[in-house]
This record gives sequence, structure tokens and C-alpha cells, in this order.
Amino acid sequence: MKKIKIIYFIGSLRLGGAEKQVVELALGLDRSRYDMEICCINQGGPMVEAVRASGIPVNIFEVSLPYGKFNPRSWFHLLKNLRRIHRYIRESKPDIIHGYLFTAYIVGVFCGVWAKVPILISSRRSLGYFKEDKFWRQAIENLANRKTDAILVNSNAVWNDVIKREKHCDGKIHLIYNGVDLDKFKPQQPNPEIRTKWRLRQNDILVGVVANLIHYKGHMEILDAAALLKKDFPDLRFVFIGRDGGMQSRIEKNRSILSLDNQVILAGSREDVEKIIPAFDILLLASHEEGFSNVLLEGMACGKPIVATDVGGNAESVKNGETGFIVPPKNPQKMAEALKKLIADPSLREKFGRAGRTRVEQKFSLNSLIQYMDAFYQEIAKEKLNISD
Repeated sequence: MKKIKIIYFIGSLRLGGAEKQVVELALGLDRSRYDMEICCINQGGPMVEAVRASGIPVNIFEVSLPYGKFNPRSWFHLLKNLRRIHRYIRESKPDIIHGYLFTAYIVGVFCGVWAKVPILISSRRSLGYFKEDKFWRQAIENLANRKTDAILVNSNAVWNDVIKREKHCDGKIHLIYNGVDLDKFKPQQPNPEIRTKWRLRQNDILVGVVANLIHYKGHMEILDAAALLKKDFPDLRFVFIGRDGGMQSRIEKNRSILSLDNQVILAGSREDVEKIIPAFDILLLASHEEGFSNVLLEGMACGKPIVATDVGGNAESVKNGETGFIVPPKNPQKMAEALKKLIADPSLREKFGRAGRTRVEQKFSLNSLIQYMDAFYQEIAKEKLNISD
């Protein structure tokens, strides 16, 4: 049987949800059925060497779409790198190009058409708010959709958003939920050194927030909710895990204004989130927008109760009142009320945590994701390449 060769296009292999999902998928697919490569169109990242060590090639380019005032040098640099990517594709001769995140799947589609790749797939991982003030983004995406064979979405919320915003996608949309590694993320006793490093006392209740410090991740509302809870729960602590995406100075300033310096810890980016989440008592996600959050799955897989905002696919993963609480976005009062219920009731935290683990096992495992993707690739290969399984 001929192997199916896939090149995954993504911006980088930094520690983000889409990036980790691409790596886990590439590592998880059956090597007797697939040959895989990863093309990072912007930069590398901390996962590059581990992927290469597994035998999967990673190629890194420096593509960025020109913004603002016309600059001939920027366009020359873009065209030069697109030509390099085209040559790389022609030499690799993939059957499928599968792109993740906007710039990467746009580049993947157009370079794939140029190189006459038989199958072009793009994955939508978020809602399309980022296109609302840049009309050309939607225009170029619609143009790419004409040549795209399939558009994969990771939630019904993203599916509806694609239908609302995009053109030329009829009959091309397929829903495949994200998956989490149940052997890596699992209920376990936390490493005491983690809480010791953060200077937590034995009875402190820890709310964990795993989200890069970006404006739409809701950290400012979390600070407001923390201020509302501070008086009634002096042992309550929050820890923010994630790299600075432009918000850290504002968060630090508001933390001081609200007198939360001892209650809110900024721990920076971590590569060992699976070891960090077990130290939480509650996992909180306060985003203003989401496609389908991996960290919610990771938290439930670790047996943690969830509080998450009602945006994107959050309510598709977290069952309100069963595995956690879904609250309105940008509403610190409602967030505080949901947290208060869990803080005050250890048995409810345990109940939600058990239910969350069961839900992830049944619906959102990495094995399930790999099986669905394998079936999808085989089906589209039968149709486009006349490859039988």
C-alpha cells in the first residue's frame, strides 16, 4: 500500500494549542501508512528538536504577510520565501498539504496550488474576529477556499463562524474535535515542590489560569473577580501560566492597584503543563473568544473542576453544572460567583473533577482524534488519489 505523504503547515512550533495538536497528530499517526513533515513558515520553537528526534523532518522559513504602507523590500522578502517553499514542496512531492492557523494555511494552499499538490486541507482553530478589521484577510481566505478540498473545524461554534463569514466552503467543512493525551494528562498527586516554589501554604486554594497573556484571554476580569473574593477567602490564590503577549505590564499594574500582589502569581511560560495542572484546585479560562480550548480538556483530564466563559466551543467541552461552570464573558461578578461555589465545596470540586475525566475519556481523547484523522485522510485519499486502505 502506498503511503500517504503529508506536509503540515503552521507558523511555528511554540507552546500553543494548535502547535501541540499538530505535533501530537504527526507523532501519533501510523508510520506504516503515512510519511509526514512539518513546515514552520515563521520560526521554529521549543518542540522542533523533539519532533526531529522522532524522525519527522521540520523545515523552517521566514514568511510574514506585509502590513501597512507598501514596502518593496517586504514584498521582495515575501516572494523570495514563497519561492523557497514552492521548491521545497516540489522536491518533497506530498499528497496532502494540511495547514493550521491563518497565514500558514493561506501560504500552504497557494504554494500547494503552485506546486500542483493533489489535496489541500485547512484547519480553522478559532473564531474569525481577527478578520473583521482587515477586509483583505477575508477576501484572500475566500480565494484560498476555492482551491481548498476540505476545511476542518474543531467545534460547532467554529463551524457556524465559517459558514457566517466565508465563501466557497459549501460541502467542504468537517468537524473533528481536539484530543488530549490521557496518559500524559491524568489525575495524580501534585508535586509539592511546585506549590512550595510559589510560596503557597498547605490550606491555600489555588485557581490555575493557563493562557498566554493576550488581551482576549480575560486576565483583567480575573483580577477583578479575585478582588471580589479576597475578603471572604483569604487563602485563595491565582497563578497565571503563559508567555507575555503584550499584557503583562497591564496585569502587573492592575494587580498592584487591586492589592493582589500576594494573591496572584505570574509564573511565565511552562513546557510541563501536565505537571502543573495537578497542583491546581480549580482551572479557570476567562477568554473573550475561543475556537475549542485544549487547556479545558487538559484540566478535565487531570480531574480538575472548570470555570470557563461561554465563548466558542467552551460549552461543547465543559458540561455546565456537571464538569464545571460556564459563565458569561467579561463578567467578573458571575465568574466570582461560580468560583465561590467551588471554593466553598470541596466535595463539589471532586465530583466535577471525576465527571470531567470521564467526559474526556469518552469524547476527547488523543486516540480518538488520531482515529478520526486517519479515517478522514484515508477517505479523502480514496476520493482524490484512488488510494485504497
